[in-house]
Amino acid sequence: MSEPEKIVILLDSFARNEAQAALTAFAGAGGDASKVVVAPITELVAVQNTAEALEAVAQGKWPGGTPRSGGKRGALIAGADKKNAVALMRSFKSILPSDADPAFAMVTETGMGWTVNEYLAHIRKEHDFMKTADPSMDPDMKEVN
Repeated sequence: MSEPEKIVILLDSFARNEAQAALTAFAGAGGDASKVVVAPITELVAVQNTAEALEAVAQGKWPGGTPRSGGKRGALIAGADKKNAVALMRSFKSILPSDADPAFAMVTETGMGWTVNEYLAHIRKEHDFMKTADPSMDPDMKEVN
């Protein structure tokens, strides 16, 4: 992304009012919501390369379309440090029903080459696995503060 001071979040199957409420919660927890740009994932965004989609949103060039709804919620977060990413995830979870089961990910260099749809499928698969996995049995898992 060309503007690292921005945090860009691509949201799948979130309603506009949910995004607004989550950003309000983020600001209430001390986060700088003015640096956060959220964009809904549409069918046009879903087939884009993740890097291109994030760059377009950061530059105010969201391609448009109808936001997807009715599916499992997911979010790709780019440009945030770990502290802000965790705070954003918690803010979004705090405004959703307890059974919403959203999947979140900080965008990695590897994922930048995937389409948004591929990335969402990947994080959903990891999210579903981690619901039943025992992290203490995996030496690669690191504690999140």
